[in-house]
Amino acid sequence: KQGIDILYVGFILGHGGDAIQMLELAAGMAARGRRVKIIVPALETCQDFARRCAARGIPVECSADIHADAFAARQSLPRLFRFFMRHRAQLCHLHTGDVCLPRSVLLVMRLLRMPRGFVTIHSPYNTLEPGDARAQTWAAAVPQRFRQVFCPSAHSRNTQRRYGVPDACVTTIPNSVNVARFGNGDANAARQRLGLPDSARLIVFSSRLDPQKRPLEALEAFVQYAGDFPDTHLVFVGRGALEDEAKTRAQEAGLSARVHFVGYQDNVPDWLAAASVWTFPTESENFSLAVLEALAAGCPIVSTLCQGNDEVLVAEENALTVAIGDVAGQAAAIRRLLTDPELCARLSAAARATSARYDVAHMVAQYESFYESALPDFGWSARASIPVPVESD
Repeated sequence: KQGIDILYVGFILGHGGDAIQMLELAAGMAARGRRVKIIVPALETCQDFARRCAARGIPVECSADIHADAFAARQSLPRLFRFFMRHRAQLCHLHTGDVCLPRSVLLVMRLLRMPRGFVTIHSPYNTLEPGDARAQTWAAAVPQRFRQVFCPSAHSRNTQRRYGVPDACVTTIPNSVNVARFGNGDANAARQRLGLPDSARLIVFSSRLDPQKRPLEALEAFVQYAGDFPDTHLVFVGRGALEDEAKTRAQEAGLSARVHFVGYQDNVPDWLAAASVWTFPTESENFSLAVLEALAAGCPIVSTLCQGNDEVLVAEENALTVAIGDVAGQAAAIRRLLTDPELCARLSAAARATSARYDVAHMVAQYESFYESALPDFGWSARASIPVPVESD
């Protein structure tokens, strides 16, 4: 016995909101006296996440026995058997960046007769076709393998239902943030990092610089209004595959001195506190943590009203919203905020009020109610004699 009450297993890349949410949940349960442990793949992208877990006192392990990548990583059945035989707990809560777990994971859970656990689905994309073989396998397995599938958004829950997952097996628990932390950043700390005066206005993009988030469109919009607002600077807080291209485009536009790439930051609340405008031209979200962070900080927001965001952002009430891909619309919305302080103040107040509904304490309490109903029934019945397949899924 390892003395673990709740084991969190993440089939995730470690650098996104899914990882942060799993950590917040584990930390919340640890604060309530539960013995927890997090296990993620042994990926380079998980190393920063592992350090964040350790910094908060949450036991974490990077395991080579589980895999994740952006293109449906294949799992090794022998390694999965070894993994689940080694790591036991009263309750197992899996997290995936996909719309379902790999079939190999479901097979191992069935052969080991693992007690039904929980799984949280974090994918913003609908990558299965209702009625296809994979969707049918997933829908049939859920009632046998899991007490509940958790979805951070209503659209994610509806997607699971379209795949055939029974209504009773799917619950929406929205993502959350530490509202107090993100509402009390130090704007001066961010400005000092850039060496900018108090009069400088920062347009902040705080998310991964990956195609899904469309950071290049934030830059294209900046090119359209930068000349009219010489005191503005665009700040990218985060890393990603498009960082080098964004730097090249800023240089080509003659704006290198006003476009800043500060990389991964532990002090995101400081950057949000310094934001005159927070911009987010993303194409798809499940339930964006970045949006919740900006709301908690009281940022005047310009964002696309994509699925996921449309469940928390209300146009002209707590944000200005534009269509996906509408760069001119983004630029026009930011112009409005830069010239209308009363609008900024109204949106900021509404943003803070919205964020209060998504504090991390609410999320942890909802999960805990499901855990408490399940924990008395949990126990292992794995058999050492079960043959270990050698094929990979």
